Amino acid sequence: MAATFGRGAMTNHWKDIKNADVVLVMGANPAENHPCGFKWALEARDERGAQIVTVDPRYTRTSAVADRHLQIRPGSDIAMLGGFIRKILDEDLHHEEYVRLHTNASFIVQEGFGFDNGLFSGFDAATSAYDKTSWDYERGSDGYVRRDMTLEHPRCVFQILRNHYARYTPETVAQIAGCSAEDFSRVADIICSTGTADRVGTIMYAVGWTMHTVGSQIIRTAAIMQLLLGNIGRPGGGINALRGHANVQGATDHAIVAGILPGYLRVPAPHQESLSAHLADSTPEPLVPDTVNYWGNYPKFFVSQMKAWFGDTVGPENDFGYHYLAKPADDSTWLSMWDQAFKGRLKGIIALGFNALLAGPDVPRLLEAMKNLEWQVIIDPFMLDSAEFWRAPGVNPEEVATEVLYMPATHWIERAGSFTNSGRWAQWKEKAIDPPGDVRSDTWILSELAWRVKELYQEEGGAYHEPILNLQWNYLNPREPTLEELAREINGYDLTTGRLLPSFAGLRDDGTTSSGNWLYSGSFTEEGNMMARRGT
Repeated sequence: MAATFGRGAMTNHWKDIKNADVVLVMGANPAENHPCGFKWALEARDERGAQIVTVDPRYTRTSAVADRHLQIRPGSDIAMLGGFIRKILDEDLHHEEYVRLHTNASFIVQEGFGFDNGLFSGFDAATSAYDKTSWDYERGSDGYVRRDMTLEHPRCVFQILRNHYARYTPETVAQIAGCSAEDFSRVADIICSTGTADRVGTIMYAVGWTMHTVGSQIIRTAAIMQLLLGNIGRPGGGINALRGHANVQGATDHAIVAGILPGYLRVPAPHQESLSAHLADSTPEPLVPDTVNYWGNYPKFFVSQMKAWFGDTVGPENDFGYHYLAKPADDSTWLSMWDQAFKGRLKGIIALGFNALLAGPDVPRLLEAMKNLEWQVIIDPFMLDSAEFWRAPGVNPEEVATEVLYMPATHWIERAGSFTNSGRWAQWKEKAIDPPGDVRSDTWILSELAWRVKELYQEEGGAYHEPILNLQWNYLNPREPTLEELAREINGYDLTTGRLLPSFAGLRDDGTTSSGNWLYSGSFTEEGNMMARRGT
């Protein structure tokens, strides 16, 4: 999603699904897992005559209320979507005007690009990596991409797609997916019927795609299909990721995953030794004249975030503290992190609201990895499997040297705060009940941890102390900031006036604005907590 549309979230909103003519559900079971949101798909069916189609290895409760269900083999989603794309291109079912004007279909790829025997050009067998030089577009003398608005040039993206997806015939798809060619064609007729100005289709997916081994590739293929049909940026269209928890989208927006900073800003790479180098690599230039290129504002987002984190200690004279940030060369994603633990190269892990043994694959290997840690901290309202992993069958507690520290934290009903749902609608909630005993909030635990680390640096010194000592913690009670204080910091300020910013449009790259996350600038303004509004 982020690679195609700039950031990962529903392209439309839950309520907008009621405007669809076709609803394709893959990698999800919203009737059971997202019933409050799925009502909009049912409204589209009941009020507009929309057709609901499920494509899934299982017959789910969503399938039970769908107009058509197609059962496929697990892992054959890309082949299925590829078959839809072939039909669109082969039978000219694409939204021709939309594709010409609003996609890169007309862009001409430079000579040398190719695909042969499952590999694209530029593959290095020795390193198992690609040199992507041949994948670039041809440029004119003005620096912009050369285009063929007729979509006939053999090296324009449209024709490359046509050639690439020609292999996904109904018979091939049926063989891969384990369905009949006739059943595939009946579903394809429905899905591919929305490439017109008077019809629109949407896709609903969840962790069946997101957590798949090739989830990124599945979602990218779905994006190609929706762009060909002209279903992006229209009421009732889109690709809509259904998050598995009320705040998964919010957690992702605030960089709960490796490889991004809050707001989907990039983690600096080792070769980006200066801020200017990082900004040059991260800020896209427009490929054609008069195009909307909002990520062209990347420097404003990045510099404002550094000001939120480090305040007056950073400015143009020290690259806004860019040298404070780690520039990791290693992969720190799930599999790599636990692989390092398994090999004894990782000392400890802090797990906040996260149960690795329940969430991850290959539990026996995870158990071995946990046994190789020196320490593990579990912060959660409940005593999790991961906090008592030594009790697992086949594990001898006497052979486990890992020190496990369990810190009970408040449940979400025991504290106020915000949820950001799948449609990136941030809503403020109030505390329902008090926590029991001495249970502390996540905010207190993390603040206390930060302060104690900072105090150790102040007392004992240490390597690379600047980022720790200069981290801003200007709250009324630094040991436990209020959630409203944090929300204001995330929203950001005009530092020349001290006033809260009304929106991210006011962010600047000269150090005169701050924002902990540009996506949420406008969520807590001078008018108050916008997330707490009701009925407006």
